[in-house]
Amino acid sequence: MTALLWLLFGGTHVGLTMRPVRERLVRSLGEAGFIVGYSVIAMLTFAALVHYVALHRLAEPHASLWVTIPPVQGALIGLSVAGFSLFITAVLVYPRLPMATFRHRVVPARGVQQITRHPFFSGIALWAAAHALLAPSTVTFVFFIGVIVLAFVGGMHQDRRLARELGEPYRAYATATSFWPLVAVATKRQKIVWREQPWFGYGVGIGVSLALYQVHDHIFDRGGAYVIAVVSAGSIVAILNSRARAS
Repeated sequence: MTALLWLLFGGTHVGLTMRPVRERLVRSLGEAGFIVGYSVIAMLTFAALVHYVALHRLAEPHASLWVTIPPVQGALIGLSVAGFSLFITAVLVYPRLPMATFRHRVVPARGVQQITRHPFFSGIALWAAAHALLAPSTVTFVFFIGVIVLAFVGGMHQDRRLARELGEPYRAYATATSFWPLVAVATKRQKIVWREQPWFGYGVGIGVSLALYQVHDHIFDRGGAYVIAVVSAGSIVAILNSRARAS
């Protein structure tokens, strides 16, 4: 059931942005109408997925091997914090990214883009990978694997769409950056300019991670209502912020 709900959420999330589908819907609803409809569908399908996982997260329990190896467990927790920090930073700087809703434009890579052009997707993928390896049950393992797949597919799909819409400037931008953090830096295609980094965003991400760690066992309480509310609110804020900056 978890996999089916992932297909529903992921399928609509990516499928509605496929060129023929998106163009047809934009002609009928307008750009703003499409984004509102797309967002509502995404929130509803995400809510259904999280609610199911919250109710069944303790079904089919299994012990993760990595939990029994303290250094490895510590490294995975560190990876989770790093990924979540990138995700939070992406939400805060979203209007400045080329893929920002209402404001598609290409500028030289700055700040977090020097580390990854998709801080939202890659951050979530790293966070989910760490959690999948530490997952205490089959349901949660499948849930986090689904997060990884959607993040990677979503990032690649977004790259193809923006390359088509923005042409050579975006293709050059994609060549000079990387999906996975620090790959472009390691391959000498990008250089980190430390003074340009969004340290406030990184700090907020780390702080939120540490706060969530204190209530980690209760995050999915109340049928996942906390997760659903926070993710939905964050998405709305990012879209409104992008819309305001584009005006």
